[in-house]
Order: sequence, then C-alpha cells, then structure tokens
Amino acid sequence: MSGNRFWRRTARDDELPAARTTVPRRRIGWIALAAVVVVAMGFGLTDRSGPNTPGERAHRLAESIQCPTCDGQAVADSDATASRFIRDLIDERIADGASDDQIRDELAASYGSSILLTPERSGVVGLVWVLPVAALVAALAGIALAFHRWRGRAVVTASAADRALVDRALDEMHTPR
Repeated sequence: MSGNRFWRRTARDDELPAARTTVPRRRIGWIALAAVVVVAMGFGLTDRSGPNTPGERAHRLAESIQCPTCDGQAVADSDATASRFIRDLIDERIADGASDDQIRDELAASYGSSILLTPERSGVVGLVWVLPVAALVAALAGIALAFHRWRGRAVVTASAADRALVDRALDEMHTPR
C-alpha cells in the first residue's frame, strides 16, 4: 500500500531548501523594478531641451491655445484670421517680456477659458489630471498585494492519516468484487 505511486515522495519536507533563500532574490527584483521606474519617470519629467528661443516658445504656446473660429484646432495649426491675430499677439507679448502664464491668462480673459487646450492643473480641474493616475497606482498596488498574499500561502501536505484513507479507498476501487 505504501508503494502507491501517487504518494511517493522524492524528498522529505526537512530536506527541501528553505523558502527563505528565495526571498532576497525576489526583493532584489522588486528593488530593480522600482529603480527602473524611478529613473524612467525622472527622464520623462525633466526638460532636456535647453533654453527656448522666442520663436520656439511662441510656437509651443500657440499649440496650447485653441483657434476661436475653428473647431478644436490649435492656433499654431490654423490659417484663420483670428489665429494669425493671436499668433502675432503672442509674439508681441513675448517680445515685451511676458511669461507664458501671463499670456495664457490674458487670452483666457479675452476669449474665455475654453480657448485653453490644456486646462489648469490646480484646484478642482487638477483632480481631472490626478484622479486617473491615482486610480491606476491604487489598482496596481492592489494587484501586487493580491499576488503577494497568494504567493505567501502555505503548502498543504497530507498527513499519514490522510494517506492511509486514500490508500484504503484506492485499494477498494481496485479489488475485484
């Protein structure tokens, strides 16, 4: 009965390597992943373009302003008279030394806040930018926690009484009647 191939073990439980030997390798993997994410975010969030010329600055600003007479088109891409006027205004204000935020505020005051293609990132409007990212981070953390809990569950081993019960049942199945 004890020779049943279903219960044959190749190593005793105390002969198996301890689970603690794999924990540092797992942690090293997580630390490496976190380092890669931090470095990638650092590269993505820094501006490596150097100082902008007034023309580059005016073009970047014109890309963030909507043409008041076109449907969803940026001032930089439109040939409408209103867009040409706004581009000239942006050039003048940059030459006068106005900041990008000052120019955007002036245009929003003249044409309404709907002219801005990129809304403010503060206040209630800022939540529109932050909440999806926060939800994604929370979802990823929940998935990581679930995987951690699933991995940490103990392996269930059969006791001698369990094995004897199964062996009896198998013997009853294979004995002729």
